Amino acid sequence: MLVRVLTFKNSEIYTNRLNSLVNTYFISGERMPSIGIAGLGPAGAYLGALLQDKAEIYEAQKEERFTSVCAWGTGYYSMKDLIKQTGVNFDDYILHKGKKIFVGWKGKLIEFDAYGLCTFDKPKLLKDLAKNTKVHFGSKVDRGYLESRYVLAVDATGVNRTLLGRLSKDFLVPTIEYKVRFENPPFDDFYIEPFSGYSGYLWYFPLSKKEYFVGGGDVNLNHEEKVLEFIKKHRGEIVVGSRMGKAIRLLPTEYVDPLYLMNAVAVGEAAGAVYPLLGEGILPSMISAKILYDNDLNVRKYIAELKNYFLPYKKAYDYLTRKMKGQGNALSDAISVFNIIRDAIKFKDVLGVDLKISYVFKILSIL
Repeated sequence: MLVRVLTFKNSEIYTNRLNSLVNTYFISGERMPSIGIAGLGPAGAYLGALLQDKAEIYEAQKEERFTSVCAWGTGYYSMKDLIKQTGVNFDDYILHKGKKIFVGWKGKLIEFDAYGLCTFDKPKLLKDLAKNTKVHFGSKVDRGYLESRYVLAVDATGVNRTLLGRLSKDFLVPTIEYKVRFENPPFDDFYIEPFSGYSGYLWYFPLSKKEYFVGGGDVNLNHEEKVLEFIKKHRGEIVVGSRMGKAIRLLPTEYVDPLYLMNAVAVGEAAGAVYPLLGEGILPSMISAKILYDNDLNVRKYIAELKNYFLPYKKAYDYLTRKMKGQGNALSDAISVFNIIRDAIKFKDVLGVDLKISYVFKILSIL
């Protein structure tokens, strides 16, 4: 029996509970799942894992060439807990578990304790999460395609926002990354080097004892030059064909508009689920998908909870943009950093950093 699950009022979407919404329906006599997901990134793959055969995923990359452009770093504890309900064991994908995070700034080397920060085989995990969901590889969908075929269309296409369209006001940072072999690695754990003017940073993430992802992002477009300079300085050997680049969205959920349009809704980076100070979007994206699922795919409730959950990201973004403009003073910076650390402590499972209130002065000393 076909269940009518969507009604429209004041341009907002209201849905029935999940047990009704995920019922399959018929289009031109063909039985189809109720949810169409664009993008096999963290948000799309995880939502697909939760919905299984109630959804279909459309991924632009071909299956044999599928990969993921980022440093593959995330918080171990939160990720392990998040995906265990899908039947996937995160331990099977771990490449490196960190103990320390080194930060280089103006000739200083500051050391922080990691809290489960790790690297993992991200492409393999994403494909395995979607193993019980039909994935259409090599299928780049146009706007309106999923909306006309599914009860709910989910935009998990990151900065592209294929279903909902580009934002009129956005904050995108270009990035570049290489896989590099070091005979004598300069660090045996995670390393980050912020650029002057808060324009971006360089990252160095371990994949094994000899191989590392070295990348960077910079609004001033100097990131590749600085990354290559770092690799040369430490006598690294770039793996042939490993160069990857993309833009990341730092605009937080609070400023992303629209988050939905008719029967299409954004999750993950398309919804601003990226921590602005670190560019970390893997776990935040998956958490956004879980918020949608836990709210029985009720878009109105999902958006309300999404904005509330990611409110600390807005605070971090506001601080970052003020500093980039050269605004603020010692007192306002101290207050902002205190509030950011206080919020980050709550997210330490997600960010993978064991921050403490006592770090306020430690961080201010390198700013």
